[in-house]
Amino acid sequence: MPFKSILFPFAFLAVAGFWIAGTVPSLSQAPAGDIVTTRGGDFHHGAVAKEHITIATPYGSITVPHGRLARLVTASRAAGRQHDTLFTIEGERFSGHIETRELFVIRLLDVPLNVHLDDVAGIEFARKGTKPETRGSPDVVEMRNGDIFRGRILTTDLLFKTDDGIKMVPFKDLYVVDVGASEDGGVRAMGTGNDGGATSGMLMTESLQMETRVGQTLSIPVAEIEGIGVSVLPPHRPLPGELSFVFRGHLPTSAVLRDVMANGLPGPEVVVIRAASFQRGDLGGDGDGDEKPPQTVTLSRPYAIGIYEVTFDEYDRFCDSTGREKPDDAGWGRGRRPVINVSWEDAVAYTKWMSEQTAHHYRLPTDAEWEYAARGSSKTRFWWGNSVGRGNANCAGCVSVWGGERTAPVGRFPGNPFGLHDTAGNVFEWVADCYTDVFAEGPSDGSAVEKPGCGKRVIRGGSWSFPPKEVRSANRWRDFPTRQSDDTGFRILREME
Repeated sequence: MPFKSILFPFAFLAVAGFWIAGTVPSLSQAPAGDIVTTRGGDFHHGAVAKEHITIATPYGSITVPHGRLARLVTASRAAGRQHDTLFTIEGERFSGHIETRELFVIRLLDVPLNVHLDDVAGIEFARKGTKPETRGSPDVVEMRNGDIFRGRILTTDLLFKTDDGIKMVPFKDLYVVDVGASEDGGVRAMGTGNDGGATSGMLMTESLQMETRVGQTLSIPVAEIEGIGVSVLPPHRPLPGELSFVFRGHLPTSAVLRDVMANGLPGPEVVVIRAASFQRGDLGGDGDGDEKPPQTVTLSRPYAIGIYEVTFDEYDRFCDSTGREKPDDAGWGRGRRPVINVSWEDAVAYTKWMSEQTAHHYRLPTDAEWEYAARGSSKTRFWWGNSVGRGNANCAGCVSVWGGERTAPVGRFPGNPFGLHDTAGNVFEWVADCYTDVFAEGPSDGSAVEKPGCGKRVIRGGSWSFPPKEVRSANRWRDFPTRQSDDTGFRILREME
């Protein structure tokens, strides 16, 4: 019998701080299907009898109605989480402290349950019949700790100190603002206008005032901001509780897949790449020796490859599930930044875990598969052309607030024609192949090169710390499979059955 059709007398109990007599709907009207997971591993299905949840953040308290809640992850020192984290169905994320720690759960065919959040690992909130809000185009502020606020920025202007002097830029003339720390402790920023023009320099504005989608006003220090999007459309594929928003997102031109994992959460997004023949290697005559001569490769089967590099959010979930030690983030933050300090062996372990979680075959792409996807059918030095330009990638010399300094959150640069982001720069990406400096040793069908006792594996794409020449689509580097570095991560491939 459907849960929502069962009526319990408990629905009209007077419970301090929760729904009370006269305001509590019957269970047929109450949101059903919330899942409460305790720290001991027990699961409780039912309805969390609370009209809203309030979380105290460093910037102000935020109260979210039950119908807008997606997920709650509670603080746990054992798991390395110092704060509660609340997700909404609009893709927002708030970190702080849940103010009311007692919860009352109405359960199906069982007695009601009183639980304390200190004993709860997390809650997945039911969203049946609830759709994300799509009214208007809100401003979005992404924080360095991974939090995301959506609403309306009340501050009217940003003050820049540029090479030409002090410049005040109205928010209404901006599309996106990238923010980064400078070596002297200041705040560097690049504001891109609606007309494509850019203003860069030191940001003199110290804080932003913002009204959230649920009506609270926050005061946010700019030194803690990663980026700002102005009048941004909702996420193009909103998934409850998942931070799929990117400032410079371009829709992929092919099918997008997202497998559901064993715990019910969605896995990384992958885009389907069709089978094709192409030339890999140095097509312009200015490449390195291990890119010559170009090789014709025929990929006979389609495959799906990650739209983004694997993030800390995604990799940390793997570590939590397997008890693996989490990699260091170099002090740059986790969240939607690409995972770094992972070896080739770590990357392979993650793909095996993904295969177990989804019952589909995940692995690292081969060298040829990676290059075809990264080029996006282009034959130029970079997928966007032969000149590095401005703001196309994160590298030392690519002109961004992160270049030569640190990684950028994934998706903050334009996607290539296949809809893939950061295939040039940000972090090197492990691929499956054992390194060889002669293309003739590589199979023409695009499969991986393997050698007994392989000493080094191929890494592709360049990184935040390398010059433009090293982020070319054809560029190949190599590293020891056990080595971990702050400039190396990976991207996953899902085989198509």
